[in-house]
Amino acid sequence: MPTVANTLKTYDQVGKKEDFEQVIYDITPTQTPFLSSIGSSTAEATLHQWMQDSLASVGSNILVEGADAGAASTVTQVIKSANTQIFGKVVQVSGTAEAIGLHARTSDLANAIAKAGKELKRDIEHAFVGLGQAGTAGSGSAGRQLTSAANQISATTTNTAGSNRALSEALILDVLEKTYNEGAEPNQIQVTPSHSLIVAGFAATSGRTRDFDTGTKLVNAVDIYVSPFGSVSIVPNRFLQANTALVLDTEYWSRAVLRPMQTIQLSRTGDSDKRQMLTELTLVCKSDIASGKIDALTA
Repeated sequence: MPTVANTLKTYDQVGKKEDFEQVIYDITPTQTPFLSSIGSSTAEATLHQWMQDSLASVGSNILVEGADAGAASTVTQVIKSANTQIFGKVVQVSGTAEAIGLHARTSDLANAIAKAGKELKRDIEHAFVGLGQAGTAGSGSAGRQLTSAANQISATTTNTAGSNRALSEALILDVLEKTYNEGAEPNQIQVTPSHSLIVAGFAATSGRTRDFDTGTKLVNAVDIYVSPFGSVSIVPNRFLQANTALVLDTEYWSRAVLRPMQTIQLSRTGDSDKRQMLTELTLVCKSDIASGKIDALTA
């Protein structure tokens, strides 16, 4: 059907107002399960140190009546240490960019600072559990590195192999038994998303049941795993090393902070505003046998 002559259509309009939703959508994952589960302490030097103690091994203890007390037997403490690592992000916005009107935010500088804070948190989680850093003291040309969680757990409570193998319930039970034998009480097992699917499959093992809600909802997840050695939460972690599962007593982990998170206003060298977000910290494993790990896993 033809339109009436001289009708103004949107195709011919000028000066049309733009249509923007006043929201910026971002689903980038920001959960940091390991960092959020542990405590915080204070570091006072770039080399942070602490002591770990233990009792003497159990043994036969029989004294002869009237005998001399004999020689003393003591177990000395072990000194543990980790280097602090500096984490930083820089944001810079021109004066004009800060002056113009914007959709969905009032300031690109403030928005960039907020994003940098979230990115730093993710980077710290990655250093803690996503990498296998052995830790270094650094130099004038290389930054110090903290020691990642996997590198602070004792070989005594580790299940490893010569080549990668699939995660299994037997492997989890093995590490839980090893930590139990050392006196530990883990409360979490952190697994990758793909490994969480394997753990969910434990519920389908013959002889076990899965929950149904009025026939419309099937629950195929394991949130709490109860073993002969206690109960642990199953926590998926997107940032965990692909070939590792961590069996954790989170009470025995902390981040030791030398310099808290801060936003530093850098000197202006032109028509822009430049800020640096920075923190310096390290990861502390208060007892290397309180937690365990399963490594050499297929992704």
